[in-house]
Amino acid sequence: MTRMWSFKTAHFTVEWLIERDTLDFGYMDPDLVNECRAKVRTGEWKCFTSIIRVVHLATKIVLSESYLGNSIYADPREFRDHFGMNGKGYGSYFSDMVREAIADARKAFPAFQKEANAEIKRQMRALNCAIKAPRQLQPA
Repeated sequence: MTRMWSFKTAHFTVEWLIERDTLDFGYMDPDLVNECRAKVRTGEWKCFTSIIRVVHLATKIVLSESYLGNSIYADPREFRDHFGMNGKGYGSYFSDMVREAIADARKAFPAFQKEANAEIKRQMRALNCAIKAPRQLQPA
């Protein structure tokens, strides 16, 4: 996988990764199939899958991922292009994938935080000690 883009906040990284994909011609008309096949074979165009993932920085745990395969571009960075977006930022596969991954991470975070707190409690019991931590990580 190749990292193409990332955005960091204080506690999370949103990253765009790509990996090589195989062409799926099922949805293409015959002329487009021939053009795509020829240009991908010569390396002029790339076929890839995009993965947008949200990672918790401290633990490196992936909270969510969004996938889109069978993208064909001369330069994969063009996938991030925002042509066709409306004024609110909708209409771009890339923007939609980022938005989806962040929304899913927000839904997953409470369970992640609960499990992290439970793991802290288990470790404290195993070590027979108390850990001074920020309020949200204090055992209940």
